[in-house]
Amino acid sequence: MNVESGMSKNILSARHFFVVNPACFDNRRKMESEISKVHRFFNGLVNSKQCEPPDYAVHISRFPRDAISTIKRFANAVSGAVPLRVYAVGGDSILFDCLNGVVGLPNVELGFIPYGKKNKTYPIFGGNNKDVFSSLKAQISAHSVPMDALYCGSNYALNHCLIGLEAFFRNNIKRICGRCSFLDKYVSSLTQVLGSNSLHLASINNFEIFKQSYRIWMDDEIINGTYAFINITNSSCCAGNKKYAIKEASPTDGWLNVLISSEMTARNFHKLLSKYIKGDYEKHPDLFIYRRVKKIFLISDNPMILSLDGEIFYDKYIAVEIKPEVVRIIDPTQIQQE
Repeated sequence: MNVESGMSKNILSARHFFVVNPACFDNRRKMESEISKVHRFFNGLVNSKQCEPPDYAVHISRFPRDAISTIKRFANAVSGAVPLRVYAVGGDSILFDCLNGVVGLPNVELGFIPYGKKNKTYPIFGGNNKDVFSSLKAQISAHSVPMDALYCGSNYALNHCLIGLEAFFRNNIKRICGRCSFLDKYVSSLTQVLGSNSLHLASINNFEIFKQSYRIWMDDEIINGTYAFINITNSSCCAGNKKYAIKEASPTDGWLNVLISSEMTARNFHKLLSKYIKGDYEKHPDLFIYRRVKKIFLISDNPMILSLDGEIFYDKYIAVEIKPEVVRIIDPTQIQQE
């Protein structure tokens, strides 16, 4: 079978731009090996003599947010009539950058080639599809689907905006692994093993995070109170973990899904976290508030910590809204189905 078998001509005629995050690789040799696969793949198309030489380029991201301006420059260098496919190679951080680089550009699609341990996006498409998403042939062959995104401040995110306790926990894990790089590969396992205790360990010296005061506007509803966390999601897998699944959530339905926990006390601490970890929020309206909304606005007297698809921010004023079909995501699982 020829390499380009099954690929439509319009996809082969597109420009392909690979943005690589070097931080996801243990060493430069592994990164260069992955980049070599891209070159070999496109050289194979040329050698087949059944298509014109594809137009592609590879960019190694130099620092956080570098991809945003780089993608825009690359896109502006050609006519908008020429399709552009951008592939984020790495983990959630580089996908976040690439997403914010492509939104608003005409005739642009976004792909995700997972590498490393911090890949929480491909479960959105159902099951463990990492091998499919890692296949260059599947990525190049697949068509894209429109997807919603959260818009918070000046940033877009595909999965979630976590505010409060869980964002604090994830930031602490990220900082620990930043200091001890050898622990990075164990983050997912560590989180699953510790379960609810991991949130406790992260917050043991920060008791104010258990019951921060918020004023919240959700569409036409106003809620004021003290809460441990506020999770705003766009998919059924919060941070890629189905244990925290909000079953109603979908990245194509045009709604935000908001889960708010009551404040944590010595009396309800274990019960609240255990029910949250198991995804039993629906059975416990005394502990959780769940809403589906278009917009949410939050104010707190103290700075709020939020995790936007794993990227950490702080603010006293947070506004989040859903942007329907704001980006087209390449879905290589379609190739399996065909």
